[in-house]
Amino acid sequence: MARHQIKLVKVVKELVNVSIITPVYNVERCIEKTISSIINQSSKDFEFLLIDDGSEDLSIQIAENLLINSDVNYRIIKQINGGVSVARNKGIDEARGEYICFLDSDDYIHEDYIKLMYEKASSCNCDLVFCDYVQVDSKDKILVESTTRFLESYVSGKEGALKQLNCDITIGMGSALYRTSIIKENKLYFDSNRKYAEDVVFTVKALLKMNKIMSLNEALMFYVRWDSSVTNSVSLRHLDCYYSYVDLLKYLDSQGEVKEIKKFLVEYKIPYAISHVFSVLSKDKSFHEQLFNFLGKNDVKNYLRAYKIQKINKNYIRYLVQCKGILYFPNILFRIFSNRV
Repeated sequence: MARHQIKLVKVVKELVNVSIITPVYNVERCIEKTISSIINQSSKDFEFLLIDDGSEDLSIQIAENLLINSDVNYRIIKQINGGVSVARNKGIDEARGEYICFLDSDDYIHEDYIKLMYEKASSCNCDLVFCDYVQVDSKDKILVESTTRFLESYVSGKEGALKQLNCDITIGMGSALYRTSIIKENKLYFDSNRKYAEDVVFTVKALLKMNKIMSLNEALMFYVRWDSSVTNSVSLRHLDCYYSYVDLLKYLDSQGEVKEIKKFLVEYKIPYAISHVFSVLSKDKSFHEQLFNFLGKNDVKNYLRAYKIQKINKNYIRYLVQCKGILYFPNILFRIFSNRV
């Protein structure tokens, strides 16, 4: 009898409230702040999974030097460099928590993040809970105080998915807890072939499988904006903004009654993504040929024609003008956007 009790204790110890998944690749300049925010959590009922994505600098050594004398339950999992999506997917496979959180290695969280987020998720039996987050620069100067709109009460996953796509709510990677069993049972993973918008697509796919979504109306996570980030650099990776949403549209064909979400993708989100690609790649003449080839595709033209204003405000009107301009007067827009550099 005692032997069985010992086994049970070991199993219970392996179960934790939250698994924090953090990919690590050459972030020695900023990882200390991330690790410190983990060590300083007021609740210790979590596991911290650092996925060493073939890092070549001192990132992992800095992290381990800080963690080794702490009371944090952590594991360092090494893999050949495969990118942030591959690392997050490895973390999903390894996670043992009731909920999963994805925290990037240059962001950080409030000391009560785990405590308050898990309490909220547990008390309302939610499949996903998200909080607000503050955008800061590398010196902790606040750039954007509040980033998301809160929910007055819980919503279904399908409602949440449409709200996320429409920016009525903003579920960031590090500002949400996802119920682990739903992620694993539905084999939900990040698309490692995409380098842009793959996180949004993952979140939408996850929401579609969930029953109950709620927000915690506090800012508990800090998103650090670096000048050299992928979103600020001009590269063909921005084409994935378009292809990720097209992939999502195809995925929705197998997800039952989601006509409203598909309609929103076709009439707004995909044309918006094309507009984003144009805005970025038109700034650099070395990408103009690839951009013209992209804009010449029939599918791209059809999505630009499909754009419809969702609400009467300046942003939706601006994108209408931009989509029509890209479709019918691309050379004029090229000159306008090139002069903005």
